[in-house]
Amino acid sequence: MKKILIICGPTATGKTALALKLAKQWNGELISADSRQVYKGLDALTGKDRSDDGAVWLYDVVEPGSEFSVAHFVRLARSVIVDIHKRKKLPIVVGGTGFYLTALTTAIDSLAVPPNPALRNAFHAASLESLQQELQRVSPDRWGRMNESDQKNPRRLIRAIEVAMSAKYIPQVRPHFDALWIGLIAPLAMLKQRITNRVAERFDKAASEVRDGLPPILGVASLLSFTRGQSTKKEALAKWAWAEYQYAKRQVTWFKKEKHIQWFDVSDTSYSEAVAACVTAWYTH
Repeated sequence: MKKILIICGPTATGKTALALKLAKQWNGELISADSRQVYKGLDALTGKDRSDDGAVWLYDVVEPGSEFSVAHFVRLARSVIVDIHKRKKLPIVVGGTGFYLTALTTAIDSLAVPPNPALRNAFHAASLESLQQELQRVSPDRWGRMNESDQKNPRRLIRAIEVAMSAKYIPQVRPHFDALWIGLIAPLAMLKQRITNRVAERFDKAASEVRDGLPPILGVASLLSFTRGQSTKKEALAKWAWAEYQYAKRQVTWFKKEKHIQWFDVSDTSYSEAVAACVTAWYTH
């Protein structure tokens, strides 16, 4: 079975830096699994870590504003993985978008179903209760497989109805990967400080990147407010850092549900050596 290494976890934990070190050791190539970094340009805004040691696949895939879904990511990432394997190298998938990583390594039957604008418009103003009833009517099984949080999420309910009612529903085949999941984590206080520092370092360049019409990427609203003279740099920095911190906590919540991840605390000065030993044991087995 073909091997892939996954480096995941919340923002500002040093995932890309670690992945680059491991790529040198194991003749690997990096693939980004970040829903923000697919947009061309916007390097500071989306935190792209470029390196002279090698390009990162799936940076700069589409223009900002273009449609890009998890289905697009899975198709592109699997194609890149096949190419890397053909060249006898190790694919190292690195990022913090949990749904992208889950979709890449499991069978998600909704990926082949395109959005249905008419259906979404029809259900746009529907109440939560009516959406729940509609999904139970069209697909009791899909309703039963949803967790409590998703059952109370209108957007996910509409998507579930959309998939259940689609004539283009095609069950997905589970990919055959031997995947090692490495998760990086940090105490919340440390994570908050790292995010604050990271945002401060990127602020000026990111401010030059933002413009009207961008997707709702974290930081855009705060930076536009600053460039328009509606807030001070200090206020904009604080708002952007807070938004990133809240996002990081959501990432932690998502990844903690994935029981197969082996976690390493970056506050431990020897964590990178521990990761290297773990990868060595897996890759040479």
